[in-house]
Amino acid sequence: MLSVKRGSTLDTCQFDRINVSENATGVTIRPALPGDAEAIAQIVRESYARFAAAHIPFDMPLYHEESHTEAMLDSNTRWVVLQEEARRVGVAMWRVLPGIAHLHLLFVVGDCQGKGYGRLLLKHHQTEAKAEIPETKLFTLHCLRDSHWAVKFYKHQGYTMYEQGDEYRVTDLYVWIDACRRHDNGWPLKADKALFYKRAH
Repeated sequence: MLSVKRGSTLDTCQFDRINVSENATGVTIRPALPGDAEAIAQIVRESYARFAAAHIPFDMPLYHEESHTEAMLDSNTRWVVLQEEARRVGVAMWRVLPGIAHLHLLFVVGDCQGKGYGRLLLKHHQTEAKAEIPETKLFTLHCLRDSHWAVKFYKHQGYTMYEQGDEYRVTDLYVWIDACRRHDNGWPLKADKALFYKRAH
């Protein structure tokens, strides 16, 4: 994951470019605001309610209201929440880079999993990223390699799991690799991380 820029100013104009989306009766995807930070942290924690403790990421304590509020100050990130009626039950966040939109967060609370909300959030992310920057060529994301349910989900949604040397065949991956090298230590990939990518048509 790329590091969040510190001290940047929230670009409220970005919310004007993201349309509220009605996907099913009573289900809405809308831009997230700083006031949603506490609910977002709760969504992340509750998304693991059905999993054994061994599958809960070690960095789960980082997912709290204050960290999300600070992260939302980065004007290069886009945040949305999915609501079921008035309840916030899903969240997605992505970062826009030249030629790439990288998905950092996609979580749905445990009791709402299996309803297709993850797929709706993923499609919304792709549509909005491409609409904002038509030159976007690649969608990318990370997940833990032993999160077999997530690996299966992303493959089913048309993503390819990165294998060493793929950047020679899909040269747009170099944009992501170079960004990782500039901003943090995300490349080479850590042993427990998997990188997924999908061409943005």
